[in-house]
Amino acid sequence: MSEAFVRDKTAPKLTWREFARGIAVMVKLGFAAAPGRASAAMAAELVGAGLTLFSSYQLKDLVQAAAGGDHAHALTAGLVLAITGGMSWIAFLTYGQLAPRVTEAIAVHLDTELVRLTTRMPTLEYADRPAYADKITLIRNANQALAQGMQAIGLIIRVGVMLGGTFVILIGIDPWLAVLPLFAIPRAWAGRKARQLAVAAQENNVQPMRLRAHIFAQATSPAAGKEIRIFGLGQELADRYRKSTDLTRDLNIRSTWGGALWSAGGDAIFTLGCVGAIAWLVVRASTGAVSPGGVVLAATLATGLIMQMTQALQFTQVVQMLMTTAERFLWLVDYSDESAKAAAGEAAPPAVLARGLRVEHVSFTYPDRDKPVLDDVSLELPAGSVIALVGENGSGKSTLVKLLCGFYRPDSGAILADGEDVAGIDPKQWRARTSGAFQDFSNLEVVLHESVGVGDLPRLGDRELATAAMGRAGAADLAKMEPKGLDTLLGKKWGGVELSGGQWQKLALSRALTREAPLLSVFDEPAAALDASAEHDMFERFAAEARSGAAAGRATLLVSHRFSTVRMADAIAVLDGGKIVEFGPHEALMAAGGKYAELFEMQARAYR
Repeated sequence: MSEAFVRDKTAPKLTWREFARGIAVMVKLGFAAAPGRASAAMAAELVGAGLTLFSSYQLKDLVQAAAGGDHAHALTAGLVLAITGGMSWIAFLTYGQLAPRVTEAIAVHLDTELVRLTTRMPTLEYADRPAYADKITLIRNANQALAQGMQAIGLIIRVGVMLGGTFVILIGIDPWLAVLPLFAIPRAWAGRKARQLAVAAQENNVQPMRLRAHIFAQATSPAAGKEIRIFGLGQELADRYRKSTDLTRDLNIRSTWGGALWSAGGDAIFTLGCVGAIAWLVVRASTGAVSPGGVVLAATLATGLIMQMTQALQFTQVVQMLMTTAERFLWLVDYSDESAKAAAGEAAPPAVLARGLRVEHVSFTYPDRDKPVLDDVSLELPAGSVIALVGENGSGKSTLVKLLCGFYRPDSGAILADGEDVAGIDPKQWRARTSGAFQDFSNLEVVLHESVGVGDLPRLGDRELATAAMGRAGAADLAKMEPKGLDTLLGKKWGGVELSGGQWQKLALSRALTREAPLLSVFDEPAAALDASAEHDMFERFAAEARSGAAAGRATLLVSHRFSTVRMADAIAVLDGGKIVEFGPHEALMAAGGKYAELFEMQARAYR
């Protein structure tokens, strides 16, 4: 991945180009999510701002006419003032009704975009980079705030129009009032300093907040509840949770007070400037240089100017804070685009495997790690055969499975399908011809037949497909479960049926067996929740199916820690320290007396 994406783009200092791009993405999100309501809301803001300015100018005519005794003109000016004031109130009320609806639509659209951008990445590299994982966590946590970005921009536009018009009117009253904006410079600079403190606190809080969330999840998890009670960990977890909370609170308090002091200093300077402007106009009026109507109008506008400038700077600070989240979102867009382009193979996979798959001199190191997990690994997976992969924990078994599935790309070497580099195959098409069951499977809490049927998404809803797959996975009994068989809702939290760990694992295996003609089937410790006998019977069926004529064009890889299971494979590869150290059938490996025989005997003794 290029340095442009390793660079931390959440830093407080943004270029004008990045700032403009952030504004553009917030506006784009609004118009993409709700184009009609977003357009109407922005129009209402602009109309309301224009009418408010016109009403302010009418105040001058009203005062001038009243002071000159022109009652007819004063009445007309008063009526126009009332009408335009009422219309501006209606415009702002309309905006107030539309803005929350737009924000709600943006939040839904943004959630959808986060799912799309994350899932379209062909590899899982982002999950293994802590800095990247932190950014995505921050985006998810702040997506509701980012959804309010367009509303903040709309308010800034309204206040900006009113400020611009106000300054034009004030300068028309007295050109010296043109120096008033200079007093806003310290306020803007103070706002920038306050934002820097807030962003720094937010960045420093990421890991403590993740730790706090993790501790809370563990403390309240039914799965962890047994160990927590057995080992008396409740108070220890509470203490650690409180410690993380105290750390985040202290960081936030320092940031809040520091920002408040900077903002108060800037506000004080600007307020003094406005007070001085009004005093200057009073002096000028005493000499007749400014009319009474001009003084009243200027005093009214200057008083409102303090509020408008405060609002403008507050909204600007809000947008600047949102800009940090917008930059993270843009980082995710860019990273997702680059990830998709980097793995943009275009070739189609073979219809069937004539020879099989070959892992050829493959090496791989996880991001942000120094030591390779796989080092110059070569392995044959012949079509129609079952190859087992064994090794101690951390030897690289699951990593090799991930490379075969395309979740990662090798640092060197290649994976070949009938001699064709899999890197040149369209990732989506390769995944469509791959099936797998993994040790870290998902509990899909939907209707039973859908929990299985998603394994072959185009045929989702096909009950016969789900039933057949469950039968091959040894889960036929689940298809008849109470109360509704295949239509039974799963998951206690939804009012459905709660399954045991072994039952959930059988459904994961069923999903892996829904596709009828995969080129590659991988089973990475998919039956760890089953007893040894059940696992053995299950893989006997898998092996028979893999060797059958219907599966002749398929390569099958089985990963298991139970050696009584893997002995049925046509050949067994032994991984040790990221290298293939042995390869062959069970009998040959036992006769060789090497690593495999050592591990087999060690496990056999444990069962005696």
